[in-house]
Amino acid sequence: MNRKLTAVLSAAAITGFAAPLSAAPATAATSSTGVSASAYGTYVVVGGLVRSGPTALAAIGCTTAFGRTVTGSTGAVNVPAAASVGATRTSASTAQSSSGHSSRASSTTAAVTLLGGLVRADSVTSTSSAARSTAGALTGGNQSKLVGFKVGGRALNAVPAPNSAISLKTSSGTALATVYLNQQSKAVVGNELQVSTVALRVVVTGKNSLGLPIGSRIDVGVSRTALSRPILGLVGGAGYATSATLANGTVSTSRTALAYPPCTGGAGKATLATAGVPGVVSTGSTTTEVLSRAMSSSRSSYVKNTIAGPRVLGGLISADAVIAETYVSQAGPGTAPVVTDSSRFAGLRIAGLPAISSSVRPNTVITVPGLGRVTLHKVARTARSVDVVMVEIVTDRAFGALPTGSVIRVGASTTSVV
Repeated sequence: MNRKLTAVLSAAAITGFAAPLSAAPATAATSSTGVSASAYGTYVVVGGLVRSGPTALAAIGCTTAFGRTVTGSTGAVNVPAAASVGATRTSASTAQSSSGHSSRASSTTAAVTLLGGLVRADSVTSTSSAARSTAGALTGGNQSKLVGFKVGGRALNAVPAPNSAISLKTSSGTALATVYLNQQSKAVVGNELQVSTVALRVVVTGKNSLGLPIGSRIDVGVSRTALSRPILGLVGGAGYATSATLANGTVSTSRTALAYPPCTGGAGKATLATAGVPGVVSTGSTTTEVLSRAMSSSRSSYVKNTIAGPRVLGGLISADAVIAETYVSQAGPGTAPVVTDSSRFAGLRIAGLPAISSSVRPNTVITVPGLGRVTLHKVARTARSVDVVMVEIVTDRAFGALPTGSVIRVGASTTSVV
């Protein structure tokens, strides 16, 4: 493009966007009010591929235990052409007092530079809160603050109007991106108050000299919390396509196409055109579907992650499709939960190991030369939960930024009832 990326601004009101995270995995129950809270600094999707998953994620969720605080932090993050940010601090907390129950999630990210400097802020803060009084009243709050905020060199209010937007254009007037500000949602869904805040979101809407595909998205400052009325019990779970962690447990590549079933019932979906772990795993389209029910007579949790055409190291391990699918249901109080694993491969192939096929038995462990120890259809069950990872790799050598002993996962589904 020969058009300069000079900004022209026009404001418009829009409806809210939901954050890409829902509630977090289940923990032990100790009271009758359910809660979840999560926050992260940034999330970057370029051309359908997650270039930077949720950073500094702090999460508490699908629990009836109160009095907890979880924090997260990370240093600088850089996604060329899209985003460069400084340190991020996050927290998620729950509390119980004589006045009732409450939860809070907060994220602060410093030195935010997006789209090559067209969007800047000294710091971006997002906060979501929820409370339930002893009388049963549910209340929630949203707050965003963007200190030193500028779009196209123009200084803007540090506290934007809720659910507002700015159109970012080139000097010729062609649409380049939309900048969404202080995106808020707050609603009672079923038995639960759900509160979500996205302080800053940029979506690329036109051709640009930065090389960013249309539809690329950058989120900064995301917080979410939920609080339920008294309930019989909770459900939990999670599903995702790929992830990578170092031997010490540090996250190297965040979980892609991540979705959680709502703690007290609901549905959701996360879809990506491609996913993967840079230099090791690539995939075609991937979708994570979640569905949960929590009623007085029964409850259930369902998670299905479907990955088209995953390939490890250019085809050392490949498949036509990988499906991680689990389901846990309980008919009523006192009845035993039913735990189901329907996960499967289609067209599974491993170079040099022709005996391995789609009918491979669960928890099969093999050594793949040039890669490391591989567990196929890894599954762990309890009386109330099931956890599946379709391909888990523990590397025996370094792959780019991944040192020896890194753990790579492809196709994951977990479900539980609490």
